[in-house]
Amino acid sequence: MKPFLSVLICTYNRLELLKQALQSVLEQDFKDLEIIISDDHSNDGTKEFINTFAKNEPRLKYSLNTSYKKGPNGNKNNALDQARGEYILFLDDDDMLLNGALSTLVSKVKEGFSHVFGNCLVEKDGVLSTELSGKGFTKDTEVNKKDFLLAKMNGEFLGMFKKSLLENSRFDENFWGNESVLWLNLYKEKSFYIHKALRIYRIKRADSVTNQAFLKADRVYLGYAKMAELLECELKKTKDKDYKAATAMQYKMAAYYAKMAGLYKKMYIYLFKSLSIKPNFPALALLCLSFVPKAMLQYFSKIRVSLKCKN
Repeated sequence: MKPFLSVLICTYNRLELLKQALQSVLEQDFKDLEIIISDDHSNDGTKEFINTFAKNEPRLKYSLNTSYKKGPNGNKNNALDQARGEYILFLDDDDMLLNGALSTLVSKVKEGFSHVFGNCLVEKDGVLSTELSGKGFTKDTEVNKKDFLLAKMNGEFLGMFKKSLLENSRFDENFWGNESVLWLNLYKEKSFYIHKALRIYRIKRADSVTNQAFLKADRVYLGYAKMAELLECELKKTKDKDYKAATAMQYKMAAYYAKMAGLYKKMYIYLFKSLSIKPNFPALALLCLSFVPKAMLQYFSKIRVSLKCKN
């Protein structure tokens, strides 16, 4: 019998954190689920631990990523291919579900929503705070495709969605992160945001996908460029001027990571697109600083983030 929910945990050399993530799922009060551990070729004993644990936990399955390119997106695709549940939930291997997280999401799903997501508590350098990682909404609300494309919510959330929304679509394994391109599919039907913390989101880890973005800039810029193209198509199709700022921002981000990757021709192409769609200070500033060594530009960017500047 197929489970209602597939919880997908993608991992790579984080066994001790993975154990905590797994335990947080097993302690949930919602039990109609399977747990799939998709491993990107860890060498820290992950395979042996999960296979031993699974002998006494039939809902748990280990799967080695051999079908896709190594990296976050390929590993997620491997997990999706193994999933048998009607609904899907991704949990990062260094995060933890809070008590009642799954039952909270499932209860809203059963009201007729195909995609439901809630917020997360931020843990900084091992210290749990009351800060929410997801920004934009301050109360429970329905969410639509335009809300998503215009980034009315941003940051980290915990979501559950009907697997059929993806059809046969998968993450682009050439991207490093940039999951938004696939997540756009989740807004084909009714979506709902629950203004409540459902997981612990750990940040400032040296091995996180976000912190490795500069090292994988040649793959990061591709995702931003693709999202910019999707937004530009929406702008042309709907003639809705609200999409201009979002499209320009995505092209600016593509230009920034192209610069980090040493792809200067791509950088200038995306900067021109950004400024031609909607003149904006971040793209203009990047253009003026295009001659600055990338290490210095990266330093400036970190300062902007620490000051919580947008874009």
